[in-house]
Amino acid sequence: MPFVRLWRLAFGALVDGAREDPTFRALLLLVLGLLGSGTIFYILVEGWSFVDAFYFSTIILTTVGLSNEAPTSDAGKLFTSAYALVGIGVLVAFGTSFAQRLVVQSKAHPPRYGRRGGS
Repeated sequence: MPFVRLWRLAFGALVDGAREDPTFRALLLLVLGLLGSGTIFYILVEGWSFVDAFYFSTIILTTVGLSNEAPTSDAGKLFTSAYALVGIGVLVAFGTSFAQRLVVQSKAHPPRYGRRGGS
């Protein structure tokens, strides 16, 4: 099952990267910190629920832009601008590092083709 294999490789690359590579670990912690700080900010300043704040933080960092929510306060608008400028760069750096680890992981564990247990 290619889908299961991909998820297993991705999870392995994430865990191995966090354990073995200090740069990867720092980027992972930065991404998690950005998501957490954005979520907390929008809860406290905009008065949003946890789910709405987390969703909006994720939408901003991934540049998807699908949201009915938007900051209404000046502080929220300024924070969102700075959050996007810093966060998108961090997320791109993390994505690049993760993709590199995934390629290395997939080369180390190539798929096995053919029948199992056959003759």
